[in-house]
Amino acid sequence: MERYEATEKIKKEDAGDIINRIDELISEADSFLEVSDFIRAEEILIFLHGNFPDFADICNRLGHLYHQKGDYVRAREFLERAIQLNPDYTEASLNLAVTLNEMGQYSKAQLVVDNVQNRVSTKEESIDPFVAGKIANKHKELGDIYREFFMLNEAASEYRKALSLSPGFADIQVKLGITLRELGFVDEALELFSNTATKRPDYADARIQLGITFFSQGFIDRAIAEWGKVLELNPENQKARMYLSFMKSNESG
Repeated sequence: MERYEATEKIKKEDAGDIINRIDELISEADSFLEVSDFIRAEEILIFLHGNFPDFADICNRLGHLYHQKGDYVRAREFLERAIQLNPDYTEASLNLAVTLNEMGQYSKAQLVVDNVQNRVSTKEESIDPFVAGKIANKHKELGDIYREFFMLNEAASEYRKALSLSPGFADIQVKLGITLRELGFVDEALELFSNTATKRPDYADARIQLGITFFSQGFIDRAIAEWGKVLELNPENQKARMYLSFMKSNESG
């Protein structure tokens, strides 16, 4: 495999030049990660880590990289190092929680998440909305993992944590509603879908799920009405068209 030539050029620079360009190099590694070019991203990050082993951001990115590659043991090592360097590094903590879940170590993952929550709740200053959004998305990812393994109560808990940080995330509201429906809390799910559909009429999936929930309870007319409202806003919505077509074929059958 051909090595990344730019890394060889970086190695010829002195430490002062490299540290002045560290943000640029990390950004370049991030760009490679976004397109799953793990070889080039790894070369840059490993080189930087060799020169600056106490940079938590580099450790976190290496942890994320190895998680993406499926090397969860190395991912865990780097993420734990990032947290050791910066105990308040929330992103690294949540990346570690996701990695531990992938390794089947669910109780340890929950301890990491609880620790993040405790640290956040004891901070007197308010959380920056951008940071809150990033943390909320990590809770969502963890909730998705719990759902994948049919751990619905745990999934619902993670979605609620996400919404406590970013209440306006419609996709997480819908995920919570679906999970509540599957747990049998239909009334709560209906209220959540209805509120989300009202506040975010542009987010069609909220009303789609509202219709599905009505349908599951035998309220066919109300389900059809909700799917019809979706088509009023977007006549090309495939789910709404499919469900209404199904209802129509059943009536004619």
